[in-house]
Amino acid sequence: MKPQTKYLIRWLAIAAFALALVLLFISLFQNFIKPPKINLPVREARAVWMSRFDYTERFKTHDPDSIRAYIDESFRQIHDANFNMVFFQVRGNADAFYQSKYEPWSILLTGTLGKNPGWDPLEFAIQTAHKYGLELHAWINTFPAWRGLENPILTTPLHPYLRHPEWIVCDNSGKPMPKSDHYISFSPGIPAVRDHIVKVVADIVSKYDVDGIHFDYIRYPENSPELGYSHDRISIRRFKSPESNPLNLNWDDWQRDQVTAFITKAYDTITSIKPYVKVSASVIGNYQTSGWNGYNVVYQDARRWAEIDKIDMIVPMIYYRRDYRENSFPTVVKEWKETIHKERPVLAGLGAYALDWDEILLEIDDTRNNGLSGLVFFAISSLDSEKLASLKSTKFQYPTLLPALSWKDTIPPMTPNNFQIAKEEKQVRFSWTSPDVPKDHEIVQQYVIYRSKFKPVDTTRGENIFVIVSGTQTEMLVDPKKNIDDYFYTITALDHARNESKPSSALRVED
Repeated sequence: MKPQTKYLIRWLAIAAFALALVLLFISLFQNFIKPPKINLPVREARAVWMSRFDYTERFKTHDPDSIRAYIDESFRQIHDANFNMVFFQVRGNADAFYQSKYEPWSILLTGTLGKNPGWDPLEFAIQTAHKYGLELHAWINTFPAWRGLENPILTTPLHPYLRHPEWIVCDNSGKPMPKSDHYISFSPGIPAVRDHIVKVVADIVSKYDVDGIHFDYIRYPENSPELGYSHDRISIRRFKSPESNPLNLNWDDWQRDQVTAFITKAYDTITSIKPYVKVSASVIGNYQTSGWNGYNVVYQDARRWAEIDKIDMIVPMIYYRRDYRENSFPTVVKEWKETIHKERPVLAGLGAYALDWDEILLEIDDTRNNGLSGLVFFAISSLDSEKLASLKSTKFQYPTLLPALSWKDTIPPMTPNNFQIAKEEKQVRFSWTSPDVPKDHEIVQQYVIYRSKFKPVDTTRGENIFVIVSGTQTEMLVDPKKNIDDYFYTITALDHARNESKPSSALRVED
């Protein structure tokens, strides 16, 4: 072999090796800067709490346009980050952020308790959430009666604290809970209290297109065992009465039973008005396993509510770090999974307001690894654009369906009809028509379009969800530049309980 040939072969080998190194470097660099795709659940509740302070206190002039703009932009941002549900607070301390027959408008809306703000925050929030494909659950503080050192002013309707001072919880000596900068509470052991709150909730469900009712502070006050809440005269009389305590329960069990009696009546009332409305509750982060827990300290028995089928979703507020010696986040999440034996979604409440963001991201993994059904972030004001972008690029890369509540409805929708994909001059048109009417005559709430490079399209994989749209929509226009030609597509329908139809036949984009 000639020397020139040997040199040429050697240099070609060196060049090939160098090219391979360059390609390897490019591949590694791309993987480094581009988050890896992960197998995500096809069903997962991704929710936020939006408190009344979130959407009012930042606007000291109480300007409705500013508040509405904030709500709209917040909902748009979480939708873009692949969230699917909002708990929107509409009752703080026996006041209202909607048109109520029973309680006065909140002072936070105008600066004056009882003054009509000229708009309806709940109605606006519902319309805005549904515009972005989010479920809207009306969040109410259940037993708090008032907050502050001064009494409520006279209003129409009169504030319940003024109308029924005998409803306030009392300590061991029979003294009513004193006013403070925190909540004072109505007594769950008084039937008239429970009846009033149920009427408040029924009013909301009857008048508004809410997807759910979310109960907070559904319990006795903190320090109830030490202070004796509530030894009000009505509760004591009922506790001692065979008619009101037929099982001769001890004091602690009887008080737990009073809270359970409320959720039972509330659930039955809500579902009698609109069977599809979901009932959920935020509960103390620990069920029973530590000093500060729901069962022993505030007489809250969430497991019992699930056992008797009077709750649809449970949201323990697990605002703990992963490295706590007691009550570490992974430990508590596992305990909740083991505590709720009934088929009821448990959503982990995450303390985004207090914990480092890296900690929150790890807690999302803990929640999924322990088989919980979703997450709720407290609060929406703690999720800035950087954190939302972080979620979308890592943990929430794709949209998800909400958990199916099969005990509320077992009949899925029929498959959408006439699914077609047509390439037009400047866009690709996805179109379909409504499915045939199912046996329960329920209207479709959402459509889901899946896509995959393989046929049949696997609708059990979250990464195959292309888009979720409103049940009123029957077409969608897509920019042809968005890499759509290489996929097969199929469509399904969802009802209120998020039962899913069978998928349509898989299609490619027509040339």
